[in-house]
Amino acid sequence: MKLNKLFGGLLGLGLALSLVACQTEIGPAGPTGPAGPQGPPGADGQNGAENCVDCHGSNQLITAKMFQWENSVHALGGHYARNTTSCAVCHTSQGFLERIETGAQVTAATIDDPLPQNCYTCHQIHSTYTQADWALTASDPVTLWEGGETRDIGKGNQCINCHQARIAAGLPVPGVAGTTEITSSHWGPHHGAQGTLFTGAGGYKVAGSTAYANSLHTTLVEDACITCHMAPVSGGRESGGHTFRVASETGTLNTNGCVQCHTDGANAVKDQVALTQTEIEDLLAQLADKLVAGGIFDANHELIPGTYDNVLAGAAYNYIFIEEDKSAGVHNAKYVRALLKNSIEALQ
Repeated sequence: MKLNKLFGGLLGLGLALSLVACQTEIGPAGPTGPAGPQGPPGADGQNGAENCVDCHGSNQLITAKMFQWENSVHALGGHYARNTTSCAVCHTSQGFLERIETGAQVTAATIDDPLPQNCYTCHQIHSTYTQADWALTASDPVTLWEGGETRDIGKGNQCINCHQARIAAGLPVPGVAGTTEITSSHWGPHHGAQGTLFTGAGGYKVAGSTAYANSLHTTLVEDACITCHMAPVSGGRESGGHTFRVASETGTLNTNGCVQCHTDGANAVKDQVALTQTEIEDLLAQLADKLVAGGIFDANHELIPGTYDNVLAGAAYNYIFIEEDKSAGVHNAKYVRALLKNSIEALQ
């Protein structure tokens, strides 16, 4: 009996000591084992994560694009609060995508929780969870609102779905006598009609001594807007890339896209831009004087509602069209020059 108790006591002591030994400092971990097998794909690519690294890798690609986009007018100044049915088709991301799907020029209803243009506006994000998600949402040729002409400028088609002229009241028909009633000071092409002007459309082509033609930008620049406005970035996010800026906010021109064709170098490009813009600004000033004299513009070059001769109304339309383009002729210098010179001649 005593031996049994002694043996039991020793056994208990040994067990206690062994438990204490388990609580000492843990040694270093062993080497990492091999990666496990890849999991099965999700249903239709919607539930699996196996392709996420195709885009969300460690190269910070998306972060760089977002960094640029945050400094763009699309992000900062696109007036996305304009979410009513006629405005939302371009001013909101949701409205734009609805319009591309339906082909309508208005949304079915006011857009709730409106968003500015963003990644999902232009790219087919999270459709396949592969590199195909970078595809554009609107790549087909575009039928212009004004005139009904169709334009195909490659990847630039994405842009001209919105960057085109739109007018509430009809533009006078060139060569047709008569009058045009202007009921609003906002008459004329809507803001941001660069795509229409770039392709040589949308202006009031009054007859004159200067032939209507397009510049080499229109005929030679592949993918149009994309080539120049999304050229390699300059200054991190000052211009180029997903900033969509050709010049920084301080006015420094990003020539990274230009020198692909203008092989005489960046300085020559800057000189040519300055010459073109000086000429066009001078022609705009001459036309503005004619429009003020004709009573359709006030001294501040603001439109005065009223009924006017078609030629005078058409010339006013051209002035607004070119001013709203914002490039002072760089987008399509030959076409702009003809519109201005012929409009000035017609008002002599």
